[in-house]
Amino acid sequence: MTPEEEKELLHSAPKGTLFLLLVFAALMLGGWLAIYLMFLSHGPLN
Repeated sequence: MTPEEEKELLHSAPKGTLFLLLVFAALMLGGWLAIYLMFLSHGPLN
């Protein structure tokens, strides 16, 4: 890798990291919604 390519890579946005962050955020939100709809929407425990 040439020094110019290295400099360009260091100054570019971390696309893969942002994509992984969005994927995990969507999975966490989906899991939370699934648990909420299955259990918490039935009201408090008796």
